Amino acid sequence: MQTTTTGRKPRGRKPQGRLPVVLTDGEVNALVDAVNPRCISGLRNRAMLAAMLGAGLRVSEVVGLQGRDVDLDEGVINVRAGKGGNDRVIPIDSETCGWLIAWSERRETLGLTGRQCFFCAVRDSYFGKKAGRKIGSALHPRTVQYIVRWIAKRAGIEKRVTPHTLRHTYATRLLDSGFTIREVQELLGHSDVSTTMIYTHVNPAALRAKIQGNDKRQEQIVELQQEMAELQEKLAALAAQ
Repeated sequence: MQTTTTGRKPRGRKPQGRLPVVLTDGEVNALVDAVNPRCISGLRNRAMLAAMLGAGLRVSEVVGLQGRDVDLDEGVINVRAGKGGNDRVIPIDSETCGWLIAWSERRETLGLTGRQCFFCAVRDSYFGKKAGRKIGSALHPRTVQYIVRWIAKRAGIEKRVTPHTLRHTYATRLLDSGFTIREVQELLGHSDVSTTMIYTHVNPAALRAKIQGNDKRQEQIVELQQEMAELQEKLAALAAQ
């Protein structure tokens, strides 16, 4: 067995990570449809899904988000001191904004302020005779992970779904929609673009559509060239008369 001069085994290359698990459009629809937004915890959970699917928030950013960080008038989420201590501003679409508005309005009925967690406990909890979490207190990251897994199981999704799966799905959707890798890097808050590059994995359906689209365009070019040639022949015949 090969060893170094210090007697230690040489380090091997770090194995390449697997491609990220992402949800299909059908799975996303099944996931959000599995939530009942008519109850207060269901509305909070639906808004949390919207924040992860529509803004790519990490689970740490979900639990650390405060009411004042969500600017619904401007349609942006301000992530303060995200991973690496970096702040970023994430624009959100109208659907995501709509769910955050609905939760914000319901949140106000609990008497919560902008300095309290945006996604928070919605009822007091007790452990025996000891008080547990109070209304408005921060959720634990494991609580958010459990909620996401529970909703995915209820939706009948066979994949292992975590909050990061929703972040992966957000990033992949951006690239599929035509966003550049640099734009996705900024929205995700990656300090190194190489981290974002993992989302450029091949989408077989999109690749097939591009290839077939190129074939159709090539056919149209050939047809147009044939029509131009026929038109030139007719013009030459008319000129010879």
